[in-house]
Amino acid sequence: MESNTNLSLLEKFQDWISRSTSLKLLVIGFIALVLLIPQALTIDLINERQERLLETEIEVTNKWSRAQTVIGPYLALPYHYYREVNSNGENKVIKELKTAYFLPDVLDVKGDLQAESLHRGIFDVVVYRGAIELKAEFGEIALGKLDITPEQVLWDQASFMISVSDLRGIGENPNLMLNNFPLLSEPFSDAQTQQKGLQFPASLDSVSKGFNFSGSLKLKGSKDFHIVPLGKTTTMNLSGNWPNPSFQGEFLPEERELSKDGFQSTWKVLHFNRPFGQEFSETLPNFPESSFGLSLKMPVDQYQQSIRTSKYAILIIILSFLALFLMETFSKRRIHPLQYTLVGFALVLYYTLLIALSEQFGFTLAYLIASFATVGLLGFYSKTLFSKLKTTGIFTGILSAFYIFIFVIIKQQDYALLIGSIGLFVALALTMFISRKIDWYKK
Repeated sequence: MESNTNLSLLEKFQDWISRSTSLKLLVIGFIALVLLIPQALTIDLINERQERLLETEIEVTNKWSRAQTVIGPYLALPYHYYREVNSNGENKVIKELKTAYFLPDVLDVKGDLQAESLHRGIFDVVVYRGAIELKAEFGEIALGKLDITPEQVLWDQASFMISVSDLRGIGENPNLMLNNFPLLSEPFSDAQTQQKGLQFPASLDSVSKGFNFSGSLKLKGSKDFHIVPLGKTTTMNLSGNWPNPSFQGEFLPEERELSKDGFQSTWKVLHFNRPFGQEFSETLPNFPESSFGLSLKMPVDQYQQSIRTSKYAILIIILSFLALFLMETFSKRRIHPLQYTLVGFALVLYYTLLIALSEQFGFTLAYLIASFATVGLLGFYSKTLFSKLKTTGIFTGILSAFYIFIFVIIKQQDYALLIGSIGLFVALALTMFISRKIDWYKK
């Protein structure tokens, strides 16, 4: 008699477990939390692949040429500086060799950047070849502003300097002229001014009232191209074949024209727009801080979009489990926690599939394929959970709506918060409406 009673209590407990709505919700919530573990590993995988992309970019750019920043031309004038010192009670005059630097009154830059993609494995890296034309007008050299007299200057040792951030990008001998006379070039590296590039020795005339410097420079670089506005008036007209450049630096272009065939942009910067003057002695300011230009980036960063998509994983899991639970409740079909777990694993595996496919086909096509595969798999699996084809179709349609909703959020970055908030409000309202007749105290 006692064993029958115990068996009856055990059966009742098992029946309560299988029918308790509250306990079922707790179990489903626990499964959703456990699924956050593999989802966190998925985000780590995306970060790892993104780091591999950055390593590939560094490897390729180190062999091709890095991002280029052009500073110049500017004039370097060596001069003798005399100072008086007292040594053993005797006054002596010491002569030191120093360098004064003068910037142009007008700097006009015209450039054409022809970009291309270099492939390394499954990754693409953007590089470019540039043809840069420089025209600079130097007025009368303002020696007086630095307390230098013409007699102190070594005019025959003057040089015009053009700083280039990566000298490996210079593909041909520069063709540059001073007052229509060709100049010879040689590399330089100055630890004091922290500049490196090309210098063009020139023997100047102390009575000259100005100089015209002009010519062309062939450059190779990776992704970024910047110049520094050295002129009192600096203009740059830059064009290229890359359809979606990102304009960067301290100044944006006054005019820009973008098309599928490339871009055309124009800058104009005046000397009072920048934080430095026209004449310097011995040291130069940090010119790159005032640089401007553009970056030629790949149109789609699949890893960034994959990370954004994966951040919505817990939302997809919760909404999918909620939809499954409500359909279980109304169809009166019992779904085992293990079946919820299998559905959850399929939702998490989706993101690994998305990463792998996006590296081959791009994010948009990868999202379509991964979503179609996941929704199709869960749709067929739900056929074993629900006896009616109509119920299976509704569940499949709900999953499809979820993935379409997330895709819209990912693509509409500026309105992601607005669209997401409205979507979640609608989902909550539908859940409240559908579940209004459920007896949550039902044993």
